[in-house]
Amino acid sequence: MNSNAIKTPFPRLITGISIGSFGYNLALITPIAFLLTVKLAMLDPANVTKNFSIIGLTTGIIGIFSQYLAGVISDRTTWKLGRRRPWILIGSIGGAAALYGVGSAKSFTVVLLFWALAKLLLSFMSTALTALIPDQVPENKRGTASGIYGLVSPLAIMFGINLMFILNSLAIEKKFLLLGMICVVFAIITSLLIKEDKVEYQKERGNNNALSFGEKMSRIYPSPRKYPNFTFGMLTRFFMGIAYTASSFTSVYYLERFHVSQQDLAGIVSTSMNITIPILAIASIIGGSLSDKFGRQKPFVFLAAVVTAVGILGYGFAPSIGISYVCGSIISLGFGMFLAVDIALMSRVLPHPEDAAKDMGIVNIANDIGGSLANSAASPIVAAGGYPLFFGVLAVFGILAGIMVKPIPELERNDPANIELAQ
Repeated sequence: MNSNAIKTPFPRLITGISIGSFGYNLALITPIAFLLTVKLAMLDPANVTKNFSIIGLTTGIIGIFSQYLAGVISDRTTWKLGRRRPWILIGSIGGAAALYGVGSAKSFTVVLLFWALAKLLLSFMSTALTALIPDQVPENKRGTASGIYGLVSPLAIMFGINLMFILNSLAIEKKFLLLGMICVVFAIITSLLIKEDKVEYQKERGNNNALSFGEKMSRIYPSPRKYPNFTFGMLTRFFMGIAYTASSFTSVYYLERFHVSQQDLAGIVSTSMNITIPILAIASIIGGSLSDKFGRQKPFVFLAAVVTAVGILGYGFAPSIGISYVCGSIISLGFGMFLAVDIALMSRVLPHPEDAAKDMGIVNIANDIGGSLANSAASPIVAAGGYPLFFGVLAVFGILAGIMVKPIPELERNDPANIELAQ
């Protein structure tokens, strides 16, 4: 790529990325946390869990391919507006239109089709936003950028749930439309803040035909034999992705476990988010600071995984909505700490700095696959043993996430190999 591309000043850059990420999470995650459950209950109240699982599996699979596709297309874009800004705009506008289709749908099939389309288009926005960090953020500020980027998602979710509670009487199709419009406005603001010029795509040099099969595959996925720590780190994220699926089932959980009415659901979910999201944000900040202070990451990742698993297990046996709030707080405490330390951990086990965006994309795909598997298995597991069994299974995967981090060595700052890897 052209190394002389225009660079945005860091404060302006991180502000633009954060605003765009806020709009993206507001548009995509708020429906998952609340609106989709209401929409499915309106269309087919007897099959909410099953239909939610189908949506989760289908769009999760689409998300895997769309992230890779979006990254390839964005990297090869040579427009005057830049490589990332066009797809931030195109993804937000297309995603907003698809969201309105979800809200206006009269059948589950139409909801599924429009939601899949929204996921596909918004993946272009998300991928372009994420790519701006390796594109323009200096290496000595990427930790700060990643930390801020990680906090935007829970704040957007909390804002979105509270907004839906305030607008509880608004027609559901208008709620979907509003979320999409906010996303578009934020995408425009981001595109105005970010500086980017035309970048010519440079094809990889060398004779590709002369490479062995293993070498060709390593360009897609880093060799587990040469870079085992990357694979262990990816598995940590994969298993935690399965475990944290518990958070996306809270609306369905309240409807079916405690028989909450659709009218009361918004207030309950809003209360839950207002309690748990600030805890997640604070835990993320404190966890990252403590990890940097002690120069250790593995103990924090393991502790975070265990705490998260305990909270998830508590969901399955919570006797009341009030106790479920406590369990959600425990999950947020653990997962917030995991997010902060996990970013630092994965940053230092990436095999090649020049492939950082691609390899972090693989880690994100692993997270999506984990969530998709959990979503697809939710309905039969709940049918077999209820929510105690479902959340119990998720808790086991939380523990496995902590176990997977054990083989990864701590960073020895005096080791030249590790210093080079961390840079």
